[in-house]
Amino acid sequence: MKELNHYRFPNKGGSKAKYDWETILNGKTWELVQGEDYKPEPRTFVAHVHGTAKRKGLKVHTHIDGKSIIVRAYKEKKQDDVVDSPMEAAKISV
Repeated sequence: MKELNHYRFPNKGGSKAKYDWETILNGKTWELVQGEDYKPEPRTFVAHVHGTAKRKGLKVHTHIDGKSIIVRAYKEKKQDDVVDSPMEAAKISV
């Protein structure tokens, strides 16, 4: 085995994403069906959805219903955006 100090990997031109993440994670509620919209087991695909959402700075609600997965992405509110009481909300709106 030898170490290579200079090697250029050939450019493969990038690859197209297997799933339309822009649509799946657009904030609307989607039902994805195994065999039609995705191939892995539902639990495996749900983990993939959560990981992809995290890389995009999003959170997701998911629900497995047999071979279907329900997905809705959302942006997590920052701690500064959370209002603890109605009085605090009134101070902010003034």
